[in-house]
Amino acid sequence: MLKKLHKIIGLSVCIIVIHLSITGIILMYPSTFKLLDTYYTNSYLYNLYGMFKTSDVKVLESNDKDIGVIKSKLILSDMVLDTGNKDIIGILKINNLIYALKNNFLFLIEEGDFQLEVLKKEELPFSAKSIGISNEKVILKDVNNKYYIINKDLNFFLAPKNKDLNTQYSKSNLISTDKETADYFLFQVQGPGIQALRLLTDLHNGRFFGPLVMIIFSITSLAVIFLAISGTWISLNITLKRSAYKKRKHRRHN
Repeated sequence: MLKKLHKIIGLSVCIIVIHLSITGIILMYPSTFKLLDTYYTNSYLYNLYGMFKTSDVKVLESNDKDIGVIKSKLILSDMVLDTGNKDIIGILKINNLIYALKNNFLFLIEEGDFQLEVLKKEELPFSAKSIGISNEKVILKDVNNKYYIINKDLNFFLAPKNKDLNTQYSKSNLISTDKETADYFLFQVQGPGIQALRLLTDLHNGRFFGPLVMIIFSITSLAVIFLAISGTWISLNITLKRSAYKKRKHRRHN
């Protein structure tokens, strides 16, 4: 019975054991297989790992491409600031000050020499849909097409009704950009891509395939332990039986 069980389990897990052995050997020599220096930027892998893609990168519609947005992250040159959970829907840059709009939150950010610093954060009592400028004043436009004037302290008040305000209002638009610019901002946020060492490690332990395969790999590991113990027992049992048989045979001849 033990031999039959040993054979069935051995045949069942042999492919997974081969997979674990090959990936394990490669992981033992990361320099030889250039796992540390190789990166992948495949869109499928980016989706699988929940990483950002070039389509996630937005820049100001103006010619100023030094500032970019990736979801909730604000990037200026080589400085990155994560503003929290919700995505940034609009930004306005005036000198070294940046206004970042997130629907019902407004951030005032200062561009320093080495970092981006949040000077103030204000929760809005209305849902804003865009930020812009009119007559050198920062303006927020809400979902009901009402305009609010904002100062440097992030205090706001409803702009007086003005027929010309709608035409004077210059919205700050976030648009998609070229691949070279997008790759630059992506590099600041998540590096050059998915490292081969990380990918192969996840292939080895089953994380690449998801929780179900990880459970199968865990069961396989237990099965290999069983195979080692049962194989040892079967071998010892055969050896002991042969030894006992030889002793009985020797006694008969004597």
